[in-house]
Amino acid sequence: MDNFDLKKFLVENKLTVNSRMLNEEAGNLEKGLEQLLASAAQNIESQSQKVQPSKQDGELNEIGILTVGALLAGAPGLLNLLGKVADGIGGFFSSGFKQGGGIKQMSDHKKGTAVGNALKNAGHKLEHKYIDSIGGWLQAAFPKRYTNQDVHNKATKLYDDAHKIYAGLLVGGAVVSGIDAIHAAGTVIGGLEGGATALKAKEVVDIAQKIAAA
Repeated sequence: MDNFDLKKFLVENKLTVNSRMLNEEAGNLEKGLEQLLASAAQNIESQSQKVQPSKQDGELNEIGILTVGALLAGAPGLLNLLGKVADGIGGFFSSGFKQGGGIKQMSDHKKGTAVGNALKNAGHKLEHKYIDSIGGWLQAAFPKRYTNQDVHNKATKLYDDAHKIYAGLLVGGAVVSGIDAIHAAGTVIGGLEGGATALKAKEVVDIAQKIAAA
C-alpha cells in the first residue's frame, strides 16, 4: 500500500458518486416526463373524439404538397392543445433546472443532452399512443386528405405527418424550457420509429416552434 494515492482515490471516488447521482437524476427526469406525457396523451385522445372536419379539408387536399405547419394551422384545436402539452413539458424541465442537484449545475450543452435523452426515451415509450391519437385527430379533421390511410403504414402520408407532429411536440417542449431546438431535435428524431430517414430536423424544428408559440 506504499503506492496508494489518497488524493487520486478521493477524486475518482467523488467522480463515481457524482456520476451515479447524475444517472439517478436523469432517471427521475425521464420517469417524471413519462408520467406527464402519459397524462397528456389521454387528454389528446379524448379530445380527438370530438373533432369535426376542417373547412379547409377540401382546399388542402387539392393543394397536394403541403407543409405540416399549414395542416396545423387548419386544425387550430390540435395546435392549441399541443401547445399546452409543450408548455407542460417546458415547465417540467424548467422546474428541474431550478432545483438543487447535478442537473442544475450542468452546462447548457449538457442540459440540452439530458433533455434530449429524456424526451427521446420517454417519447419512444409513448410513441404509439400519441401516433394513434394524432393520427385519429388528423383523419377526423381532414377526412379527404387521409382517406383509407393507416397511421402505422409507413407508405402513407398520415404516418409521415403524425410522426412529424409528434417529434415537433417533443422538441417544442424543449424549446419552451429554453433548450436549443436543433440540439434537441437531433436526439429526439433518432429515438422515434420514423427515424432520421423520414424526419428532417429542419422541418421538425419549424413544427416545434409553431407548437411552442401556440
